[in-house]
Amino acid sequence: MEEKLLSVIIPIYKVEKYLRRCLNSVISQTYKNLEIILVDDGSPDNCGQICDEYAKKDKRIVVLHQSNQGLSGARNNGLAISKGEYIAFVDSDDWLDTNMYKNLINLIEEYDLDMARCSVNISDGVNESAVLPKDNIINKVIMESAVFELYFTEFLCKIVWNVVYKRNIVEGILSPERCHSQDNYVSGRYLYRSKKIMITNQCLYYYFTNPTSITNGGQKRFLDICICSKLLRDDLIKYEGLTKDKYIWRLNKKLARELFHFVRAKSEKYRIRAIYKDQYDFINQYLDLGRRVRFNFWLKRKQIKII
Repeated sequence: MEEKLLSVIIPIYKVEKYLRRCLNSVISQTYKNLEIILVDDGSPDNCGQICDEYAKKDKRIVVLHQSNQGLSGARNNGLAISKGEYIAFVDSDDWLDTNMYKNLINLIEEYDLDMARCSVNISDGVNESAVLPKDNIINKVIMESAVFELYFTEFLCKIVWNVVYKRNIVEGILSPERCHSQDNYVSGRYLYRSKKIMITNQCLYYYFTNPTSITNGGQKRFLDICICSKLLRDDLIKYEGLTKDKYIWRLNKKLARELFHFVRAKSEKYRIRAIYKDQYDFINQYLDLGRRVRFNFWLKRKQIKII
């Protein structure tokens, strides 16, 4: 049977040291019908030249050079020009097992899945540790409302790079730009759209703990995940028709927890001086007792006014 086209979207910025490892792992995939979209996000090093070098050697590679728009902007622009029936994302300092896409697409086609996910190896380049799904869902077809439940319970479903999607699951959904927690938003929307998925116990994606990446070395932006959590709730209601009270309640609880972490965080970039009364009431309503006590403690300690 003829392989369907898979578009692999790779945002690239300041990863000159690791880029060849990533690209070699993609072009070496045993699944051959690939459209490999390299989005050079205004990288100030030699990443742009490396992208052009690989494009000359492999006709499946498309290079998009753009001024810096951040990870979300790069993903959005890559998705906009993609043509594949399947879609995948890769972070440019990570790498793949050579059978990753073949194995995941085989699962999609065998079980008629909306997405197939793999387990992950976390690596520092020397040592590795496996991240596996919970035992009750591993290698099982997950269907209907049980799919969206995974947004609240399964780490491997809150990331976007260990997965192959059918195009209709991701189409029309844009990553929030300039927010470091964009995966938190788009993964929730992708899961809500999906009716049938599977997570294999095969560790096919290698996540590199790059000390200079946003996740590991950069400053953590606590407000970003609050913004993305609120946007997810609002857009699921507005665009996906979410009406179930139990999910709205759980999304509100998640937002309240993220706002609690934002309030108590130490940051040299900002100081919270006041919060509105309706915001205060919302956080108190949806926090559990322990966090609610600590939230009010931090308000007093930081002398944050309620207005």
